[in-house]
Amino acid sequence: MHQNIAQFEAISLREMNAIRLMNRQDTKYIFHERLLPKILTELKEDYRILEIDGQRISSYENIYFESPNFDIYSMHQRGKMNRTKIRIRKYVESSLSFIEVKFKNNKSRTIKTRFLLEEEENFHSTRVQEFLKQNSKMELSQLSEEIAINFSRITLAHKSMEDRCTLDFNLQVKWKDQAYAFEKLVVAELKQEKFRHASAFNLCLKRQHIYPASFSKYCFGILKLKPELKHNNFKPKLHHLEKVLYD
Repeated sequence: MHQNIAQFEAISLREMNAIRLMNRQDTKYIFHERLLPKILTELKEDYRILEIDGQRISSYENIYFESPNFDIYSMHQRGKMNRTKIRIRKYVESSLSFIEVKFKNNKSRTIKTRFLLEEEENFHSTRVQEFLKQNSKMELSQLSEEIAINFSRITLAHKSMEDRCTLDFNLQVKWKDQAYAFEKLVVAELKQEKFRHASAFNLCLKRQHIYPASFSKYCFGILKLKPELKHNNFKPKLHHLEKVLYD
C-alpha cells in the first residue's frame, strides 16, 4: 500500500482547509482491504493526498461519550434523525486534540463544530462544558461512558477541490476492559457539499462493485462490545459487513 500512496501528488493541510466541508453530505462505503491498492492506483489521476511532515497515513484516537443506557447508540439504531455525537479527537502525529460535536440533521447533512483543546483540558473542563452546552442539547451530566475508537486514515482531495474523501483502516474499538479489531476492513467516506454520482471517487468504487452503504464506526463498535443491545435495524448492515469481510 505504501508504494501506491507514494504515487499521489501531495496536498498540504493549508490547501486542504479550503474544502473543510463542516456542513456537508457524507457518503460511506465499506470494502475489504485487499481492494485498496487497486483503488488507490485508480484514484491518483484525480486526487491528491494529504501529507503532513512527510507522513501520508495519519493516526486518529477518538474518545466518544455515551450515557450509561447507551442512548446515543439507541437513537442511531432506531433511525432517529437530528442526533448528536460528542467526541474528543486526537491527531496523533501532531498531538493536537479537539472537542467535537457532530450533528446529523433530518436532511442527512452532517454539521460539525469543534475547537482546539489546550494541553490540560478534558471533557469536564469549564471551557469544554460551556462549548458543549452552546452546541448540543444533550444532558451532559449523563455522559459517563467513554468509548475509544482508533484508526489509521488516508485523506484525499480532488484536484479540482470539488470534494474530499477518507479511507480508514486498522479500526479498533475499546470500552472498559473489552476490545475489538475490525481486521481487513476499510471504511471510506466521500465528503461533498451535495452528493454527485459522477464523483471520480464514487465511480471508481462503483467499478469495483462497491456501493454506498451506511456504516457507523461508533455503532458497530459498540455492538461488537455489547451484542446484547437491541440491533434489529442493524441486522442487514451486519450481514453486509460479514459479506464484505468473509465472502
